[in-house]
Amino acid sequence: MGAPMALNIAKRGHRLTVYNRTEGKARPLVEAGATLAKTPHDIGDVDVLMTCVADGAAEDAIFFGHGLIDQLPKSCVHVSCTTMGIDSTRKLTAEHGKRGRAFVAAPVLGRAVDMARDGKLFIIAAGPAEALKRCAPLFEAVGQRTFEFGAEPERAIAVKLAVNFMGLTNIEGMAEAFALTGQYGVQKSAFYEFITSTLFGTPLYKSYGKQIEQDTFKPANFAVPLGLKDIKLAIDAGEKVNLAMPAAGVVRDHLVQALAQGYGEEDWSVIARVITNGLKPPQH
Repeated sequence: MGAPMALNIAKRGHRLTVYNRTEGKARPLVEAGATLAKTPHDIGDVDVLMTCVADGAAEDAIFFGHGLIDQLPKSCVHVSCTTMGIDSTRKLTAEHGKRGRAFVAAPVLGRAVDMARDGKLFIIAAGPAEALKRCAPLFEAVGQRTFEFGAEPERAIAVKLAVNFMGLTNIEGMAEAFALTGQYGVQKSAFYEFITSTLFGTPLYKSYGKQIEQDTFKPANFAVPLGLKDIKLAIDAGEKVNLAMPAAGVVRDHLVQALAQGYGEEDWSVIARVITNGLKPPQH
């Protein structure tokens, strides 16, 4: 996700320094005019530092393992596009605040393959008003619209976890519906055409429904381990405010089963196959 976002930022004429733990992945950005930082310490005196990594642990390693938290200038805004947990978000907010620095959480919504490439992501942002204003040109470079949720960065994270939860539970419901109708002899293609031509003709149902219909889950738009990470974070966020999320538990269990069945590199909608794997042949 981060690479096409950075490329779109470079195309807008922003001076860009890039770092990736796998240096080769940064080469296309260097060819587009970016400066390569060999280590996080080589980033230098930047106005805005944007991170987009796998999870909160990766953010923690960069800022606390490498000591970047103490190196950045006080005037720098750190904007994180990483989907991480509430605890990680609160830690970064507090530690930047101790150093007089602003932190913005800005996870993104959209399919990496096309929406990130085309600069059509949706930005979910929260942080100090002045910091959000400074980041606005960068958000415009990578997204079609920015939604702001106030001054507390954890609000943006709560929204992103909530929408990922909604996406997964919709996929779960669709997978169970395909399994149910299939057991009664309904062709997948007929059921797909019906749902996407009536009340469920949305991008989510069309794209993930097509994967379920064709039983094809590669290449992954969002791989199983990332889906499992996010649903666990959503459950944890709920527990912090005494909110039970039973539907999230069902999805979590199916994602765990997907890993156990060897589907770790496939799209999170492969839970549909997990569900059908346990079915008896239909009887008519």
